Amino acid sequence: MNIKNHIIKHFIKFKVVHSIPGRLRLKVSNASKIPQEAKDYDKYVVQGLKMLDGIKDVEFNYITGSVVINYDTKKTYEEKIIKWINKVIDIVLGDFKLIEENGQNNLEFVIDTLEQKLNEAIKTI
Repeated sequence: MNIKNHIIKHFIKFKVVHSIPGRLRLKVSNASKIPQEAKDYDKYVVQGLKMLDGIKDVEFNYITGSVVINYDTKKTYEEKIIKWINKVIDIVLGDFKLIEENGQNNLEFVIDTLEQKLNEAIKTI
């Protein structure tokens, strides 16, 4: 992981602040500092997170710096969700150059590439 990715990964640290079966609230450090152009890709982040069977809904609140994840307790659990979030972050950061170089002009290619990697990674969760 290069230094830029390392800094970004530490910039987007999160921790569980509340958890009840079926609902998980995370606090994301520095969420209010995330640039608007990154926020515009929320739907893709949600799509990636929902690839984990059982995640029903993901809601971001950049003002409070929180993410609420609603999930089916019969299909997944807190530790698995946290592991998946970290895996998604690692895959996105691992392909940061691909995203930078192609995100504006060939977003479909970027999404397809990341989706393929996420589909492979989900088998290991």
